[in-house]
This record gives sequence, structure tokens and C-alpha cells, in this order.
Amino acid sequence: MIARSRGVTLVEVLVAVLVFTVGALGLAAETAALTRLVARARRAVRVSAAAAVRLERLQAGACNARTNGTELVMNGGSALAALHWSWSRARTGYEVRLVTAPGPLTMGPAAPAETLRAVVSCEP
Repeated sequence: MIARSRGVTLVEVLVAVLVFTVGALGLAAETAALTRLVARARRAVRVSAAAAVRLERLQAGACNARTNGTELVMNGGSALAALHWSWSRARTGYEVRLVTAPGPLTMGPAAPAETLRAVVSCEP
């Protein structure tokens, strides 16, 4: 009779280590991708909030002064986006057009510019 050895062979250990390594590398890659997406979402929330605040300010002062302008949304020392607004005459008052242009390196190459529009009625 041939005696059976107890334990695992070197080949089995190497296969187990290989499977574990592939799984760990996959988990690390997914974690890095998720971290980038969360950071992009935080920047987008900050830019959206700044655009909403700017639009509210423009609407509040529309009957007194209507000047076109630009504002940078900053995060530390880098610009997240630029807010560009312009006024035009509308049927019932004035229309403000606010364009949010993302920064070149902050939102990714596929981030489009977004446009917000509001009409403000200035009746005496």
C-alpha cells in the first residue's frame, strides 16, 4: 500500500496565492475607481451649489443692475469651474443665462457645460 501524505503540496499553495492576489488586485482597482468617482461627484456638487447661489443673487438684483460677468468656483488653489452669465431682454422682463464651464482638469474630459436660464419680471 502507498501511504498518503497529509497537508498541501507546493503547487496547491501557489495556486491559492495566485487566486488571492488576483482578487486583491481587482479589489484595489475598484476601490481606486470608486474614490475617483466620489471625488468627481463632490466637485460637481460644489459647482452646482455655487451656480444656484449665483443664480439666486442675479435674480435678486435683476431689477436694479444687469451686468454680464464671470466667477470662478475655487477649491483650494485650483479652479473647479467658471460661471459665465449674461442678460437679455425677454417678453415679460429680463432673461439671465448662466453657463457652468468645468475646469480643464477637474471634471474630466467628457464633462459638458451646463446652462441655467431664468426670467425675471421687473414691474413697477
